[in-house]
Amino acid sequence: MEGFRGHCLAEQMQARLMNRVDTKFLVPAYLLDACLRGLEHHYSILEIDGRRRFTYDTLYFDTPERQLYLDHHNGKLNRFKLRIRHYRETGDSFLEVKKKNNRERTIKNRLPLTSQTVESSRVVPFLEEQLGRPVAGMLPALFVGYRRMTFMSARGTERITVDTGLGFHSADRRSGLCLPDVAVFEVKYDRKVPYSPFLERLGQLGCRPVQFGKYCIGTSLLFGHECKTNRFKPLLRRLHGICS
Repeated sequence: MEGFRGHCLAEQMQARLMNRVDTKFLVPAYLLDACLRGLEHHYSILEIDGRRRFTYDTLYFDTPERQLYLDHHNGKLNRFKLRIRHYRETGDSFLEVKKKNNRERTIKNRLPLTSQTVESSRVVPFLEEQLGRPVAGMLPALFVGYRRMTFMSARGTERITVDTGLGFHSADRRSGLCLPDVAVFEVKYDRKVPYSPFLERLGQLGCRPVQFGKYCIGTSLLFGHECKTNRFKPLLRRLHGICS
């Protein structure tokens, strides 16, 4: 990734994509270099203190019956995910609510987690405001970890995240698995942008878009013997094909 110019977080934050399309791809990790080679003049990479890969640790919450997972599996609109995301290199943590409304639009809101935040009892009011209901009964459900690189187009109209080293663990840490052979690409781009060099490259390599959510896939892989997985079986077969 040395050939890509670095950009800072402030530059990335300025390039907000207001009317964006999100598309995900599952790619064998060995194709990572082929996906990015030759695109150095079109994109830059997020760089902070000389680092270009960052570790994300995420804890997802759900009800004991895994209702949030089931809402997604069953295609329910106006659903949400609840998680704590920790950025290992910077030490920052956030409580996040990620909602999907009945127009299929994803809205994410988050609250910085510090000792002052917790002590000031801001967490429960934040959650009740975001969810519109009491939050009692939510329990730790799944740990997800991965390493991320973030690329941005020269005009700021496209952003690409590349996640590798994906791993899942149960909340009690008694079970887990890793997917070292898989890279997850997410391309976020403005609807008005007519051309994406990166999407063109993925098409040339035979990569096709998928519906992939880390919480649901991790739950399916670890707890498929306990919950419904029919909706995710094609994707699980795709994962098996990459990893075998």
